[in-house]
Amino acid sequence: MWDYKALGIDVWVIPKGTPRTDDTYKLIAFAASAAVQADQTRYISYGPANKDAVAHVDPAILLHLPTAPDNMRIALLLDAHFWSDKGDDQRQRFTA
Repeated sequence: MWDYKALGIDVWVIPKGTPRTDDTYKLIAFAASAAVQADQTRYISYGPANKDAVAHVDPAILLHLPTAPDNMRIALLLDAHFWSDKGDDQRQRFTA
């Protein structure tokens, strides 16, 4: 199911000048924690981004996640630098 899946990378950002910076850091730490990301797999098949979470995922569920160790061996990582540099050219080439 996950053969040659394309992995993307997302990020958390904190807007400059936000009045609740400390709370924002706490939220990000909570959401990125291994325990929370492992628990999330019980409800949705998003693979945890935190590698430490994999050890806490139910083995019966882990097999079906895109970030399971066996599934990651053949994953394709999207190259943001490539698309930033060449994306316009590639879109023109393949939509002409």
